[in-house]
Amino acid sequence: MTTRKQRPPRIRKERNEQTAKDYFLELCAAYYDDLQAVGNKAPHGQFLNNVEAVVLDQGQELIRQSFEIFTQDAIDDIEKKNESRLCPKCQKKKRNAGTPTRRNETAVGTIKVSRRYDECVPCHFLEYVADEILGLDKTYTVGIRRLIVRAGGAKSFAEAEDDLLEYRGLTISHMTIRKICHEEAAQMEEWQKTSSEIQKDFIDAPGNVEVTMDAAKVNTTEGWKDVKVGIVSKRELGKSALPEEWETRQLPRHTARIAFAAVEGKELFQQRVNDWRRRLCLGAHGDISTLGDGADWIWNISKAVFGNVRENLDVFHGLDHLSDTGKVLYGDGTDAYKEWEEATKWEFLRAGFSLLEQRLAVLEGEEWESRQREALRKLRVYLEGQSGRLNYAERLLEGRAIGSGQVEGACKHMIGRRLKQTGAKWLVPRLNRMTVLCAVRYSSHWKKYWAQAK
Repeated sequence: MTTRKQRPPRIRKERNEQTAKDYFLELCAAYYDDLQAVGNKAPHGQFLNNVEAVVLDQGQELIRQSFEIFTQDAIDDIEKKNESRLCPKCQKKKRNAGTPTRRNETAVGTIKVSRRYDECVPCHFLEYVADEILGLDKTYTVGIRRLIVRAGGAKSFAEAEDDLLEYRGLTISHMTIRKICHEEAAQMEEWQKTSSEIQKDFIDAPGNVEVTMDAAKVNTTEGWKDVKVGIVSKRELGKSALPEEWETRQLPRHTARIAFAAVEGKELFQQRVNDWRRRLCLGAHGDISTLGDGADWIWNISKAVFGNVRENLDVFHGLDHLSDTGKVLYGDGTDAYKEWEEATKWEFLRAGFSLLEQRLAVLEGEEWESRQREALRKLRVYLEGQSGRLNYAERLLEGRAIGSGQVEGACKHMIGRRLKQTGAKWLVPRLNRMTVLCAVRYSSHWKKYWAQAK
């Protein structure tokens, strides 16, 4: 495959003699010639593959060069202006102390530019006049930080390093990825606390509010810790459905979603939930549903923060309890167990605890071994404790969700897949920074954050 040797960057004299546009057009013409040469020499059936390889290699380089050329041209324009040569303090002419090169890391690769370094001797003032004007004083652009955070928030920092090289040809060390992820997480957290856009977008989004909470254990230097996860979202009502249609119905997608997570006790997490309630003006209008897996801390926080809302036990957790009890009573895989599983599922979905209570009353009067009797007792205690949260038939008719799969997925994908890496052991402060990053990535305001980032 033919590849053209890259032209070196123009020196200042060449830049004065040739416009940036003319130089870039020369590069484009050379790039096209290479594409044509490779395409003409491609073996039968290999035209697309061979030309694609040149596009990925030289096309990416051409984009990088265009960025570098245009940036250098902007620097030159600034430095040509007479006012740029005057000291901002005394308005006297500054002394040119050289034109050192600067490297900036961008989403298309490293660009290198030279700019004038000025000194005002009387004022002891030193500056690169173009740096602040053009934003050259930040080594990493918003574009590359976004890619780094996206990659580092999904996989280990070492895997993120490999992915950035494979997908974008960017050479960023895993230590740099770690550093930028932690720095950006702090910026994200501050933005979440102060952004009026998050509040406005959530309030304006159509649908009813759903609150889900759960926890996932993550290994830290202080032992295994619970990362508590909360999601506040909005969803419009779906089509009315019967219990028999539960597994095939399609709910509308969420119109807004805000996720948050942290390693902290119940009191602090309750305060975090309450902060989001105030920020999103929840409770002032509309209705709220809290969906959870049955853990007491979820219902306690919901009650303390939101008051009397629609509480709903995740249907899958309820069915799992019924299934586990059936295995103890009849043995896993037996015909009697399959009959129990099918019958109790529909009783559960159609009538919550009422029909199951009748079934349990009959079973408790029969002869069982101690472990089976204990399983029946535990199931009754569990269902009685959740009896006010089993209104599945009503919620299905209204077109509402009956599962907390949203937060279950967050615990698995947002927290588990990224933060429960094999052998990983986090410092709690660093873990909490990463939960911010993962939560913003899981929320519906990821693009909003990067649109305002600088």
